[in-house]
Amino acid sequence: MHDGATHRLGTALALVLALAAGGAHAAAPSTDAQIAALTSEVDALESARAVKNLQRAYGFYIDRALWDEAADLFADDATIELGADGVYVGKARILDYLKRLGGGRIGIAYGELREHIQLQPVVHVAADGLSAKARWRDLAMIGDFGKRAEWGDGIYENTYVRENGVWKIKSLHLYVNFVAPYEGGWARLKPATGDLRSDAAKAFPADRPSSEAYKRFPEVQVPPFHYPNPATAKPAKARVQPADPALAPYRARVERLKDKDDIENLQAAYGYYFDKSMWGEVAALFAKEGAFEYGQRGVYVGAARIRQGLKLIAAEGPEVGKLNNHYQLQPVIHVAPDGRTAKARWRGMLQLSRQNASGAWGDAVYENAYVKEDGVWKIAKLHAYITGVMDYDLGWPKSGYPMEGPSAVLPPDKPPTEVYRAFPGVYVPPFHYLHPVTGRPVNSDQPVDPILGRGVK
Repeated sequence: MHDGATHRLGTALALVLALAAGGAHAAAPSTDAQIAALTSEVDALESARAVKNLQRAYGFYIDRALWDEAADLFADDATIELGADGVYVGKARILDYLKRLGGGRIGIAYGELREHIQLQPVVHVAADGLSAKARWRDLAMIGDFGKRAEWGDGIYENTYVRENGVWKIKSLHLYVNFVAPYEGGWARLKPATGDLRSDAAKAFPADRPSSEAYKRFPEVQVPPFHYPNPATAKPAKARVQPADPALAPYRARVERLKDKDDIENLQAAYGYYFDKSMWGEVAALFAKEGAFEYGQRGVYVGAARIRQGLKLIAAEGPEVGKLNNHYQLQPVIHVAPDGRTAKARWRGMLQLSRQNASGAWGDAVYENAYVKEDGVWKIAKLHAYITGVMDYDLGWPKSGYPMEGPSAVLPPDKPPTEVYRAFPGVYVPPFHYLHPVTGRPVNSDQPVDPILGRGVK
């Protein structure tokens, strides 16, 4: 359900509950408690969406060098820390700093590119509804026509505050992973040395030194997480269940919206752990009989086997020169009416490299299943359909790596559930959902594969 629908639910909920309570001369205390609990949960849902909109607005403003608009997203006493530039304190200083980063002018010039795409949020709103924390991924495309082109990659760990009912950025902290030239890409980066501050920061020193001793790729740095592993964290306190039958439908609607947010956080956390090859954390996200299937490697079942299978993809833990970015994007999530199971389709964007090897692009589609175990959402089945992995320098016009098959050293528990080839092969992963407008199944008949033939499912 989109943000407007959530807001309408909150408005309708308030009106209906007020009528339900007003039907008697005085509402029973238990009904008051139910109304308060439901109202608080709707507010938390709306707050999480407001925080997402706030951060996405920041990305759109800095894309076009609208510095005043970007600065107005911050609280008066907010801070900003971008990589090694140090900490700038207060809205006025933040505005001045942002303008200097943009060359002292408002708006971008002809031929200038400064895209900063805000992706993969993990948002947590405090119990009092007055503050929040979020982790984001920053994908940057920077350049000047005919002069330079660069990629950027980083992770935000931000805090937010609600002032007079309006959400604002309290602290914005970007851990810059790399800024790499387009030619050669991230795979040929050398360790960064010397003063890593921007020219703007050198000319306009920060109010406080950097809070971290930063390391840029190909060195290793894992930005700290503001949250514990979502599958192993202590379950949330049991919610007040409505005794009044008139309130039960609203409780169910609120629960399903909350379920959707929890699943989005769960899958985003998977991506962040996968990036750094934190296989123990990844395996802990799975249900007791959870299944993991990546490309044509086969299916591994259970946390211990999944962790072993992940080590076939890459050694456990971050390493110098190893880039294993697996973006988790574009979710289509459907939660079962009883709130016990769910399915979701995701897009995965891959940025890969190993030390002394060329970089690679990749793309994947996930069709996943989830289950709620003891009140906590976990991954029941993760199936990553690899669309293709291509050499960075050659790109997709001239390259396409074959997928690895089942390991002979650590055979999977089950063979691949579907047989297909990655790009330049073509395969349409089956959709778990009907067409959202027509209500009909999506036709996923496969084209003829010159090697596998028809009917490769």
